[in-house]
Amino acid sequence: MRDGTKTRLKLERCALELFVEKGISATTIKDIAHKAAVAEGTLYRHYPSKEELAHHLYTEYYKVVSSQMKQVAAQQGNIDNKLRNMTKFFCKNYDEDPILFNYLLLAQHHQLKIIHDKDVNVHELLVGVFKETLHSDPQFCASITMGIVLQAAISRIYGRIPRSMTADADRLTDAILGALKL
Repeated sequence: MRDGTKTRLKLERCALELFVEKGISATTIKDIAHKAAVAEGTLYRHYPSKEELAHHLYTEYYKVVSSQMKQVAAQQGNIDNKLRNMTKFFCKNYDEDPILFNYLLLAQHHQLKIIHDKDVNVHELLVGVFKETLHSDPQFCASITMGIVLQAAISRIYGRIPRSMTADADRLTDAILGALKL
């Protein structure tokens, strides 16, 4: 008996692509099944609904990225080095899988509300980094940092900046450090 892993992964990838292209609301089960070249019932064998699929994709990938970011943040160094390494990590991973990162960015306003684990929250991770290194308004510092990096990524989603995120990693870090006057 087959375990269905390849089919599930194919369905997930097709859903990611469609969710980024059309949005979650505008994407139908039929769209996902058609793109994956499977019957609609096949999707229902893996996920009870499109919303469950969207939630699964967001929480699983957000946890993976957050866990990896946590490892980068744990490396030794001063705040400048930590921010530079974290920004480079984000940029490199964005460039390696823009569809995934675009989904995480575009779906965050709805999906992030349902993640309750503070251990996998990138904003809280940054707050912790700022608390241990600066002791001055870590929430504000984390918000500025996230804003600079995420806005640069969002500009790529809409085709406003055509070059890779990695090409701008150092400039983004310099902008963060400048905005925070570090």
